Amino acid sequence: MYKVGIVIFDDFTDVDFFLMYDLLGRTTDSWTVSILGTKPEHHSHLGMKVTTDGHISEVTNQDVVLITSGKGGIPAAMKDAEFMSALSLDPNKQLIGSICAGSFILHELGLLKGKPLTTNPDAKGVLQKMGGDVQDLPLVVEGNIATAGGCLSLMYLIGWVAERLFDSSKRKTIQNQLIPAGQLELFEELISATIQSAELKNSHNKAFKSDS
Repeated sequence: MYKVGIVIFDDFTDVDFFLMYDLLGRTTDSWTVSILGTKPEHHSHLGMKVTTDGHISEVTNQDVVLITSGKGGIPAAMKDAEFMSALSLDPNKQLIGSICAGSFILHELGLLKGKPLTTNPDAKGVLQKMGGDVQDLPLVVEGNIATAGGCLSLMYLIGWVAERLFDSSKRKTIQNQLIPAGQLELFEELISATIQSAELKNSHNKAFKSDS
């Protein structure tokens, strides 16, 4: 069983967390999902309370670490010394991903400085001023790190995780339940092509190996 950790903080974007958690939670025989933060509970931008399963420092024990987003939550998290110091990630041993402004965290940690990444389109200019090589793409893969831009690009990010850990069949099992009626082939072509394109652009693609 793989271990997947979702990193949250106060003022996180609701859809980014809940859709990510829902997609991952549809599989119970391949991985366990833990919600990690700096407090026993965090509140979303819309006021929803989410109880954490452990402290953010437990990211070191995860095979996959995914960082949520938040227009106000991300800047605050980046100023939080406890949060940033505890977020110890190793792309040589872990799959790491972010949705929207979550890529700011990966860039600030030095994991993607000078490397291509993506983010929410509204945040592109800010990240560029910080030195980010922001691509106008829904999914960017760099080694074992993937960044996704735009809330609905979670379909690509979670699909990427499923394909890296297993294969396209696992991805389809997770995602097909969400596809609008009558559009399965259309969405499958889009999702598959987006993930394949991101991997082809990946300058140092490595097969993921875990101790699990």
